[in-house]
Amino acid sequence: MKLLNYDNEHLIFGLLFMISNKLQVIGDSFYDEITVKQWFVLVVIDTFKEEYPSLSDVANMVGSSHQNVKQIVNKLISKGYLKIVQDENDKRRSLIKMTDKCEKLQNDYKEKESEFMRDLFRGTKEEDLKKVVEVFLRLSENIEEMKYE
Repeated sequence: MKLLNYDNEHLIFGLLFMISNKLQVIGDSFYDEITVKQWFVLVVIDTFKEEYPSLSDVANMVGSSHQNVKQIVNKLISKGYLKIVQDENDKRRSLIKMTDKCEKLQNDYKEKESEFMRDLFRGTKEEDLKKVVEVFLRLSENIEEMKYE
């Protein structure tokens, strides 16, 4: 592989983009109803178990602009997977709620998603996965601290 001429930092940086692109291609063919970016937004929304998130909450966790996430959320609303509800404590604030149709989608694909994850991480030891999580969390923290203009 020609990439081996580069140091590990450059290799990892490039591999992140390559893997992301490949995952988007395979992910977009995984679901009939939604794109992989829409799926990721749904996963993020689903992590807010105790309360419904705002658009800003979701955008921050997704790591994308408010405008980009709003477009994805609006598409999911038009498809019937999400709806907007008013915050009971602050009527000016809108929150995002998953619909029954979204829960059905999650249930319909649960086994297929499990199979996909098994295939994706086949041959990878649990200790290696934990190390990758540590490295990715460190990268995420470093990115948050970086301010290039």
